[in-house]
Amino acid sequence: MTKAIIILGSSRGKGETWHAIHEVIGNQSSIPLIDLNDLSISPYDYEHSNQNDDYIPLIEKLVAYDLIVLATPVYWYTMSAQMKIFIDRLSDLLEIRKDLGRKLRGKKIFILASFSTSLPKGFEDAFSQTCDYMGMEYLGCSFIYRGMDPALLETKANQIALAKNVMV
Repeated sequence: MTKAIIILGSSRGKGETWHAIHEVIGNQSSIPLIDLNDLSISPYDYEHSNQNDDYIPLIEKLVAYDLIVLATPVYWYTMSAQMKIFIDRLSDLLEIRKDLGRKLRGKKIFILASFSTSLPKGFEDAFSQTCDYMGMEYLGCSFIYRGMDPALLETKANQIALAKNVMV
């Protein structure tokens, strides 16, 4: 059984992405969920003056898991600002904490994205290319529709099933 953890990066901790996560894992899941809003994580800094924020302790926790699920809403055709900061800070693991960066090699990454208008083009590229660069295994993305368009609602069950197949 794969040991999984979910990282939620959204402006609203209990918004549409949180609901999408729970559509996949249910409310009683044993998969830990970390909301980036509950942490103090600064943007990437070339001088690394942010070393004492919550980012490195978070990564130290993540290396114990086989599967890291990154959950984000689709904002303006890309990931949320919180998730972008999380991804940008991977640079710290290439510069000042290489020991942690090495521990991420081989970890599986899956993206769970909520959206309410239309699917973005190229959304997965930043994630898949980051995984390639870091030596992690990109497992894909499940786009969970959270709107009311009947045509898009038809795909929702398939996307939830896809995510469940990877996560639980």
